[in-house]
Amino acid sequence: MTMEHSPLVRYPDHAVTLPPVYCGSVRYYAVMAQYGAVTIDVARRFNKREKDCHRCVIEGPNGVQRLTVPLEKPQVWSGTRLSDVRVSTHGDWWHVHWGAICSAYGRTPYFEYYADDLLPAYSGDIELLIDLDAAIDRFCRSALGITQCGCTAPLPCVDFRAASIKDIHYYQIWAARFGFTPGLSVLDLIFNMGPEAPLVLREMAL
Repeated sequence: MTMEHSPLVRYPDHAVTLPPVYCGSVRYYAVMAQYGAVTIDVARRFNKREKDCHRCVIEGPNGVQRLTVPLEKPQVWSGTRLSDVRVSTHGDWWHVHWGAICSAYGRTPYFEYYADDLLPAYSGDIELLIDLDAAIDRFCRSALGITQCGCTAPLPCVDFRAASIKDIHYYQIWAARFGFTPGLSVLDLIFNMGPEAPLVLREMAL
């Protein structure tokens, strides 16, 4: 049985392996959308220098804001797998992050349409980082119409870092104040553009 691909897919016979991310960037999802199958590498080792798994960038009324999920410190970081990394409850961070997201995007055209679907990820009940990232990833894929699943058959696999992506200007609620800001979380694209967000992803592919 042939899997039906999203209209965004350019390479249906290729797979891409991506690292897990927290509220991944627009570029991350532009890469994901191009391939016929997607695998999220949750078995990789945790690298403290790779922050995307627990940090994202949004833009609100005061400009760019970086949100970081606090992590519980294991006995040793060396050799720790991402699948074993636990989220800390320090500072009720989920309330802080949700408040920042509401402040940044509460007035965007599509926030009210999508917010209830994203809110469960900020319940404070998720213990593992990969589960938190996966919950938000499911929301993002659904909102963007990205239907790719994991590899069910051997496919040539590409390195996501080699994918060619260009920045496309789209409507941003704070652009009149700050100008267009690239490199933000895909939440910025979803809340500002709604059902037109997939068209932006398609235009970003070279």
